[in-house]
Amino acid sequence: MSRQSPPHRAAAPLVASSTDSPVAHPPIWHRGPDLPIIGSTGSAILGFCFLVLWLLPGLVLAILLLLGFEAMQGEPRSDGSSFTMSTFILMLIGGVVLMGLVFAWIFSAARVLAFTFDEKQQLLTLTVTRRGRKPTEVQVPFSDIICICPYVLASYDRDGHFSVVCQGPRGREFVYRLAEGTSLEEMAFHAAWLRGIIGSRMQEPLNLDK
Repeated sequence: MSRQSPPHRAAAPLVASSTDSPVAHPPIWHRGPDLPIIGSTGSAILGFCFLVLWLLPGLVLAILLLLGFEAMQGEPRSDGSSFTMSTFILMLIGGVVLMGLVFAWIFSAARVLAFTFDEKQQLLTLTVTRRGRKPTEVQVPFSDIICICPYVLASYDRDGHFSVVCQGPRGREFVYRLAEGTSLEEMAFHAAWLRGIIGSRMQEPLNLDK
């Protein structure tokens, strides 16, 4: 009766894919960028933002001077001048809103282009980029990894990604999303390897669609 246990192990999802993938995980898990890393236009974007910010005080001052000049004259404004002033103010408001959207786009969350888990060096190397900036390399020792959680987001449970929480300088915590679009079989394969390296810090999968 004790030899009846192997069929239960064969029913596990990971074993079904073990015929296609090696039994032992390689000591290095590297995933390069899906798209080639090209030069950043961050300097041009920041230059445009600073130019507009530098011009905003002048525009505001011009509006205040025009309003003050008309108030000193004490004459009712014509329909043409009021329409021009309203259009000018709307354009100014639209420019401010556009600038806010540009800054929100620039300072959005970091994106991981490539990463490498090195078991021998106990090191996670990330190629991280933010919009409007050049990619930078971040190295995280395994001892600074707080936890790694695999998330399943697809409606039909076909793929997901890993979320890595790291301890940074001055006690700050950083969250990086890795390996987006990884199949469930590959996620289970890599998760088992990472669990053997960092132990319980490798958490169980979470399905965010349920």
